[in-house]
Amino acid sequence: MTAGAQPDAPGSGSGSARDRLVDAVRAASLAVVVLGHWLMASVSVSADGRVIPENALAELTALRPATWVLQVMPLFFMAGGFANLTVWRRTVAAGGGHVAFVRSRLTRLWRPVPWFLPAVPLIGLAAFAAGLPTGGAVRLAVLLLQPLWFLAVYTGIIAIAPVLLRWHSAAPRTVLAGLVVGAMVVDAVRLTGGPSGVTAANLALVWLFAHHLGVWYGDGRFAAVARRRLWVVLTAAVVALVLLTGPGPYPVSMVGLPGQLSNMSPPTVCVLVLSIGQGAAMLLARRRLERWLRRPGPWAAVVRFGSVAMTVYLWHLLVLVVAFGALLATGQVPPQPGSMTWWLTRPPWLMALTMVLAAVAVLMARLRGASRRANRRANR
Repeated sequence: MTAGAQPDAPGSGSGSARDRLVDAVRAASLAVVVLGHWLMASVSVSADGRVIPENALAELTALRPATWVLQVMPLFFMAGGFANLTVWRRTVAAGGGHVAFVRSRLTRLWRPVPWFLPAVPLIGLAAFAAGLPTGGAVRLAVLLLQPLWFLAVYTGIIAIAPVLLRWHSAAPRTVLAGLVVGAMVVDAVRLTGGPSGVTAANLALVWLFAHHLGVWYGDGRFAAVARRRLWVVLTAAVVALVLLTGPGPYPVSMVGLPGQLSNMSPPTVCVLVLSIGQGAAMLLARRRLERWLRRPGPWAAVVRFGSVAMTVYLWHLLVLVVAFGALLATGQVPPQPGSMTWWLTRPPWLMALTMVLAAVAVLMARLRGASRRANRRANR
C-alpha cells in the first residue's frame, strides 16, 4: 500500500527494476478496502434522536462470504514483505544497516500522517457543536483514527524486519512454520477462554506470516511452482475456510461484526489461511496481469494511484463521516442496508465519495509540495 517506494513513472526506464504486479496489487487492494468500508458503513437515527452506527453485513448475512475476497489486508502485508526485502538488500548493498533501513522505511510510511491528524479533533468538535454528545464525539474521533492501526502494526514489523530477513535467509521454512504454529497456539488459548492479553500476539504472528509470504515471493521461491499446485493450494484454502467457519468455531465474515468473535481484532488462523488463498490466487493471475500492466494506460493508473495511496487510506473514513453528517444535517436518513433504495443509491453514493476523496488527495499533494518547496528555500 504505502510501505514500498513510490511507483516509478511509466516509461521512465526504471520499471524493469520493479515488480509491477506488486504495485498493482497494492493499489487495487487499497481501493477494495476503501470501497468496502464505504459500502458496509451506515447510520440510523433512534426515536430519541441518537445517531446509531450500523454495518450492512449485520443485515446482509448472505454477503458475508464475500469478505473472503474483499478482506485484502493480507495482500497489503504481502506487498510490504516484498518491499522490505527489496529495500533491505538495497540498504545492505549501499553499506547501510538496521538503523538506516528502519529510518528510511518509517519516514516514508509516516510522512502523510501529520497532515491528517489535525483534522480528527476538528471533526470531533464540529460533531459536538452540531449536537452530538461528548461521548459520541470522542467515539467518532477514535473511529477516524482506526486506519492508524495498520501503521502501528507495520511499524513493529519494519523494526524487526532485518532480523527476520536474516533468519529467512538461513531457514525460510522454519520462519513460516514457527509463525503458523504460534498463531494456532494463540487461537487455542483464545477459544478456550485463556488470558485475553495472549490473543494480541496474533497481531504480530498472523500479519508477519502474510508479510513473509511476500518475502518468499520477492526471493523467487514461488517462481517455479506449477499452476496445478497453485490450484490445489487455493482449493485447500477455500475448503479449510469452509470447515473453520462452518462446523468450526470461527464466524464466516472476515470483517469484525457486533456480537460475534472477530476474525480481525486480533486476526485469527482464518486470516492466515486467507493469506495463503489470496497469495495463490495472485500467482495464478500473475501472467495475465503482468501482460495487462505492460500497457501504458493501466500502468499509469497504478502509478498515479500509488502516489496518493496513504492519503486515500487515511482520509477515506473522514470523508465518509462528513458525508453522513451532511445527510443528517439536511434531515435525510441513509436508506436501510439491503433495501431496494439502498442498492439503487450505492453507485451515486460511491461516486460522490470518490470525487470528494479525490479532491482531498489533490489538496494534500499540493500542500505537501508547497511545504517541501518552502523548506528548500529556507535551507538555501
